[in-house]
Amino acid sequence: MINTSPGLRKFSVLIADDQEADRLFLREAIRRHAPNLQVVGEVADGEDVISYLWGYGEYADRTIHPLPDLLIMDVRMPRMSGIQVLEWLTTQNFPALKVAMLADSSSVEYGPKARELGLQHFYPKAIDTRGLAEVVKKLQAELEANRPGRYL
Repeated sequence: MINTSPGLRKFSVLIADDQEADRLFLREAIRRHAPNLQVVGEVADGEDVISYLWGYGEYADRTIHPLPDLLIMDVRMPRMSGIQVLEWLTTQNFPALKVAMLADSSSVEYGPKARELGLQHFYPKAIDTRGLAEVVKKLQAELEANRPGRYL
């Protein structure tokens, strides 16, 4: 969690999506509708999610690349899918990390597997701008409520 001033709780967010346009839409929805979320990093594939979380290579400096409170990732990414990242996370110790997943219409069949791995929030990418705003508001509210559990 990022503390920017007394009483203001900002939650750090890592966005993982191979589509720059999708990262832009998500970043803008967060900026406009979830003021207590702050995007601290963006990656384009699952292997970079792992590198970021472990602090490997270019992500080693935690002052520049802090551990996120929330990971929002796409299901289908190159080199390692979102499902593979979820499988990896079940073997790791990131107890404070919350995870939400976005899926395009061709990959919604991954929802049951994602839920089996503990994911509670699985959203379609095809939602409109208002729908995306509602998603980021909901994620922010759940972080603020400090709900227990590994995944959102």
